[in-house]
Amino acid sequence: MAVKTYPKLDDEWSESKITEVGTDGRGIHLEEGYWFTVPKDSPILPKVGMIARMYGKGFGHSVRGLFLDGECIYYRTLEEEAEQHRQQVAEIEAKDRVEFEKQRESIDTRYDALPECFRKRIDKFCNNNPDFRRKYESYELFVCEEAVKIAKALKTDKAIVDWKKGKPFSDSRVDISRDHSGNTFGFAVLLARLFAQGEEDKIIGAHGALAPLVGSKEYGCIWDGALTKRDFEKES
Repeated sequence: MAVKTYPKLDDEWSESKITEVGTDGRGIHLEEGYWFTVPKDSPILPKVGMIARMYGKGFGHSVRGLFLDGECIYYRTLEEEAEQHRQQVAEIEAKDRVEFEKQRESIDTRYDALPECFRKRIDKFCNNNPDFRRKYESYELFVCEEAVKIAKALKTDKAIVDWKKGKPFSDSRVDISRDHSGNTFGFAVLLARLFAQGEEDKIIGAHGALAPLVGSKEYGCIWDGALTKRDFEKES
């Protein structure tokens, strides 16, 4: 939407003074203490002292409009912002589908190599969320593979707990991946402990590895009484 002046019917904005401009001439530091990047095609260069008016819900949300000292750099209405977001999501999903198809055979092979209870665990998420395979299966698969690796190497629940309390990434008994985040490691340990105890039903029922970050419903994690990492941390 082409505009030359502030939109009269849009009250979703905030203003702040520019206190610093980055060496690239586009990064601006605002009085509130955060940085923002002015687009490359901006008709004017930002300067210290200018008033930046930003349209949107505020810090942490997308900026759908930017004015510098009253001059429009860019502006989108709420409807235009929603449509742009929809198009971006569609493009990302299309790329994800192509990438998944490239990896499908490898993922299927890794899935087939898992013990049955771990396959049923993944099946649960797939059944609850038709997009699970494309969006999240690689993440969950990695966690399950690492859990099996830990349990087979250390054998008992106590050994796993002691190993976790030590220096797990320096312990040669378990050839654990160096690609773990705190979340994947925590869930791998939880599932490893269940596997060492022979609690196969609980492995199927435990919360999805990425559910705390993306939401249980989104992840296909619909299971009454599902165990969480916290349940096991109380016992450690």
